[in-house]
Amino acid sequence: MISIQDVIKMRVPFPNIDSNLAVSAHMYICIKDGGEKEFIKCQTFKPAHLNSGNQPYVFIKERVDPLRNPFRKTSTIDCDKSFVIKKVIISKDLLASRNICDCLYNEITDKISHEKFASQVLNENEIVTINNKINLS
Repeated sequence: MISIQDVIKMRVPFPNIDSNLAVSAHMYICIKDGGEKEFIKCQTFKPAHLNSGNQPYVFIKERVDPLRNPFRKTSTIDCDKSFVIKKVIISKDLLASRNICDCLYNEITDKISHEKFASQVLNENEIVTINNKINLS
């Protein structure tokens, strides 16, 4: 069972099943579990994002720290949007080497508390199609 603060690597069909997020797996932090799971995206920090308009409006720049996170490179945690997945079973095989610490989780929950934060419900059939370790429940 995937729980809050767990980090997984998966593909996300957003904005569609042919998008970059669907083709390449990224890390996602679980911020809600239960009947539905909610995740926020992490990606390797790239300084070029700061000037390109591709950077999230609200984000956390997280350095490598094995006591805080499983990242191998400085990463950007997107605090603008989340992805909600319903009716799926996510294999523990997708888990990163460790979860995030309480301190980082609290920082994330503080940062996502803004009026522009949006949740995107994903199509579970598309999720299952592009991730062989995620199944319908």
